[in-house]
Amino acid sequence: MKKVVSIIVGIVLSVSAFAQSKYGATPQDSITCIESLIYKDYLKAEPKLALELWRKAYKVCPQSQKTLYTNGVDLYKDLADKETDAVKKEAYLDTMFSIYDQRIEMFGQKGYVLGYKGQAMLVNRPSEKEKTFEILSQAVEITKNKTQAGTLVALMFAAINMEKAGKMTKEEVIAVFEKTVGICAANKDNKGGDRYDAAEEKIQSVTSPYLDCEVLVPMAKKNFEANKTELSWLRTTVTLLKRKDCYETDAGADIFAKVAGAYFEMEPSASGADGMGKIFLSKKEYDKAIEFFNKAVDMAETNDEKAEYIMSIAKAYLYKSSYAQARTYALKAAGMKSGWGAPYILIGDCYAQSYKSCDDGELGRFGVYWAAVDKYQKAKSIDGSVAETANTKIARASIQYPETKDVFFYSKKSGDPYTVGCWINESTTIRTK
Repeated sequence: MKKVVSIIVGIVLSVSAFAQSKYGATPQDSITCIESLIYKDYLKAEPKLALELWRKAYKVCPQSQKTLYTNGVDLYKDLADKETDAVKKEAYLDTMFSIYDQRIEMFGQKGYVLGYKGQAMLVNRPSEKEKTFEILSQAVEITKNKTQAGTLVALMFAAINMEKAGKMTKEEVIAVFEKTVGICAANKDNKGGDRYDAAEEKIQSVTSPYLDCEVLVPMAKKNFEANKTELSWLRTTVTLLKRKDCYETDAGADIFAKVAGAYFEMEPSASGADGMGKIFLSKKEYDKAIEFFNKAVDMAETNDEKAEYIMSIAKAYLYKSSYAQARTYALKAAGMKSGWGAPYILIGDCYAQSYKSCDDGELGRFGVYWAAVDKYQKAKSIDGSVAETANTKIARASIQYPETKDVFFYSKKSGDPYTVGCWINESTTIRTK
């Protein structure tokens, strides 16, 4: 084996002076280097031997291969993960982080490598919040729109960790959010855009508690003119404003109309049509809203998307006081997305709001509330995320229950079955205060 290696080294050294620096400072170093680079053959079967050989290669020929650094990081990460002694564990991690630094020294790509180092620090050194944020920020500053998707997600987590530790303001967190989603948007339509789609979704999810309409609306207003022809920015901003229902606020309606209108003009899509529908919904132009929501349903690609847009149609009919149609669409939406409580909340609202039209002079004016509570209870029984909303609505409806004497007048009592007439036509149970 040594003879074979020596022959190979001789060939390598005869090619150019560069080869000598790449594989070691001396011919003997080159022999040691090439003998040691076979560590890769032992990474799985004999990790201890692999580590011993790797250390030799790392020492004598640090410019030989980039994989020397990626494999070195993996080797020391594995050692740290398995170590129970806290001091030794930290020593292994120190070595791992130093490998990132030497890789930069040997091969450059500083921003790219710092991104990976920052991601590793986020996971392995949670106490070093400031240093982690500093490294990730530096990585993004260097690589800008070419920043790796994972680095962007890590930077957002690092910023939130800083805010929770009292070392960053919420406004500064939002600034990081704008930067990271902006880079995601710039890469969405490029090769590998799926990674940035996933990264943006994760960034939005973790930042959600900071993103209310008081933040999103000014942010959209500030950035609209500079981005009104940027498809990715428009798409992202429409999604964020819709997610928080910012179009329902006076401050948000105007900018939402501008963003959604520009987006739909550039890319007629299900999301864009839904955005246009919400504009008209906020303007109380219900028929026009329903027209666009139907377009959204037609263009939607998945049943979950269709269900969301059908619910928007149901909401428009509710606002229009066309309760029977609202119920029809809500039930259709519920049938397309299992375990979803929102449609039943809406149906309950339809029932409760029918107290005047369903007042038959007897128990009808109370029956609508009993039927509404049935729907609210169903909603929270299948979907825990709407439980708080359902409980609030149940409490409000319960205030409208009759006194015992009111139902006794009709020879009824609490717990008796009752059929609500009017357009509702459902069986329920009598309840009293």
